[in-house]
Amino acid sequence: MRARSPQLFPQPRELALREGRLAVAPGLAGERWLERLPSTMAEAEARLAAGEAGPFRLVRDAGLPAEGHTLEILTTGIRVGAADARGALHAARTLRRLREAEPGALPCLEIRDHPDLAVRGFMLDVARGKVPTRAELLRLAEAMAELRLNQLQLYVEHSFEFPGHEAVWRDASPLTAGDLAALGARCAELGIELVPNLNTFGHLERWLRHEPYRRLAECPDGWTHPLTGQFKPHPSTLHPDDAALDFVAGLLDAYLPHFASAQVNIGGDEPWELGQGRSRGAVAARGKHRVYLEFLNRIHGLARARGKRMLFWGDILLEDLALAAEAPREALPVVWGYDPGHPFDVQCGRLAELGRDYLVAPGTGTWQSLTGRLEDARANAREAVDAALRHGAGGVLATAWGDSGTHQPWPTFWAPLADTAAMAWCRSSNARPDTAVGLRAFVDDPADAAAVAATLESMGGLDRLVAHATRNRSLSWDLLAAEPAVREALRGKVAPAELEASLARLAEAAGKATAIGDVRARTELALGIDLARAGFVRPDDRGLRALEARYREAWLLRARPGGLDESVGLLGLA
Repeated sequence: MRARSPQLFPQPRELALREGRLAVAPGLAGERWLERLPSTMAEAEARLAAGEAGPFRLVRDAGLPAEGHTLEILTTGIRVGAADARGALHAARTLRRLREAEPGALPCLEIRDHPDLAVRGFMLDVARGKVPTRAELLRLAEAMAELRLNQLQLYVEHSFEFPGHEAVWRDASPLTAGDLAALGARCAELGIELVPNLNTFGHLERWLRHEPYRRLAECPDGWTHPLTGQFKPHPSTLHPDDAALDFVAGLLDAYLPHFASAQVNIGGDEPWELGQGRSRGAVAARGKHRVYLEFLNRIHGLARARGKRMLFWGDILLEDLALAAEAPREALPVVWGYDPGHPFDVQCGRLAELGRDYLVAPGTGTWQSLTGRLEDARANAREAVDAALRHGAGGVLATAWGDSGTHQPWPTFWAPLADTAAMAWCRSSNARPDTAVGLRAFVDDPADAAAVAATLESMGGLDRLVAHATRNRSLSWDLLAAEPAVREALRGKVAPAELEASLARLAEAAGKATAIGDVRARTELALGIDLARAGFVRPDDRGLRALEARYREAWLLRARPGGLDESVGLLGLA
């Protein structure tokens, strides 16, 4: 009898079910062989080097693409072919999932699989207050391996123990050398490249607000945001001169030795002040993009001198495509955009015309939100992956930022990350990923994974119930965290029927959350729902204090205490 199609994530490129089953009861040869499946890169390499014969075997198949593998389950044995160690680990994880579903007998089938995109990565912001514990970072790496992601970047501005710079990170509970060593070792075991990510041009306000770093700023006495017109007292962008370059070199020398990767993401995005202050004359004479590119090339020289290939955010470069050809040839631009409709197609097409290697970075739709923007994130990821495939990008880097205090519940990035991972693995067989199956990478119990998925689906549709929308943020978050005058103006944009529908959706999500057995996930998501409700219907002072207490408790479930007070202050509970 032919078995039902198994629940695998991502869905393989080719899967054919056969008649019959393979018994794997205790004491049988198949059961003993399955117990010996590799779980680390070293174990997989050893098995492939040794070669195996007989009815149960794992062997190298040089004809497969990188990370490719074949899996054939017969009534008489199991044959696995793998291009490399990563491919062997992917096949081993598939076999474990099949055995979990049917412990006594595996369905006979044949799978042929390999990824569409070589790089399938995740970037997590650990600079905006929330620095996860070491244990949580290790759990994240294991979940990523289950999703067949192969690159991890932790976005760092100040949140590492840079020697001699204690004034900057003292209250941040920063990453330590020991954290990076433990995470790097675990990532290496799992076939994940841990790539350093350290901003080196803009977004340095946590450095430049302090002495003696302020003297390195483009606008030491503050600046005016070009998009909002708001005055910002703390500078955020380096003045691109020799002193700034020496500063960047020192940070790289302190940070890069903790990574085995031959790459470094130097950031370089959103140098808002450039041309407003000390570089005003240079920008007037040569143009903002030329001044930017000159400093980018100098940072590239630092990375190259340290044996690293430079990655950088491509937003400034893509503002003036005529200059894109002059960017460092070896460097890898990362094309980012976080809303549905972002012009990935145009930008990727231009870089393809120039013969550039590049990555595409969609967002998880989680930051500046209490519930996530799941449907927007899915649309954004589909468009990014499709453009990457159409124009030959090197891969996809999903991003989870922490703008304005990292207020989002931790599990809100799980669903968009899982869906992006599946689409990047094989777009054709994962056009509509089964998120509940994907969340088993994060939640052990399948029923729990389904309950988390249902809750995230309900929460993640909240923003679409109100016509008024703001780019890259949720209205319910704005209604809670914005300044009082802004909050009142926003309330006037919510029609009574929209308010009623929003509160009903939150009640629905709260009901779904009660079915989650995982205490941490249930606690975090229930809090996000209640905070979103507080945005629409603001509680009294006692209610706000209760929410603050719950927020503090939930934060410490996965993160260090540094940044918590700042995050609370930005949340609008006072």
